[in-house]
Amino acid sequence: MKIIGHTITKEEAYLFCERIFCLTQARPRLREILKLNKDPKHSPLAQEIAKQLVQGKLIIVDNNKNDVVVCGENRVKEFNNITLLPAEIPEIEVHIHNHRNRTDLGPISLIKLYHLLPKLKLEEFSLWHTGIENFVNLAELKIRVIG
Repeated sequence: MKIIGHTITKEEAYLFCERIFCLTQARPRLREILKLNKDPKHSPLAQEIAKQLVQGKLIIVDNNKNDVVVCGENRVKEFNNITLLPAEIPEIEVHIHNHRNRTDLGPISLIKLYHLLPKLKLEEFSLWHTGIENFVNLAELKIRVIG
């Protein structure tokens, strides 16, 4: 029996890169808002907040009450007149490691990653990008980021 490797479509690659960008933007803010002195991936609360943000949810953090709430659709209208200040867009450095031939590719841009992803057998590669501690297997990361 042949096991078919994990792959990714162009549409999934777009969503994957978009969510990596979103998470890269959110990570420093999560550290600041939740007063973390470690990588947010080690905080279950930070992980849950990041998951909600990636899904486009509005998150309300009340530092005085030490409370975090995912805003429901009925409350979103309360925030229509708020202008969000744009964040500084971080330069995301991406590196790919090929486990089969032990080669590295990088730094590459998210755009190059987008074009490269559909050509890869995900379980054979790991990815590192600015803001994370270690390389993560692409098949695992795909599941965590886009399902």
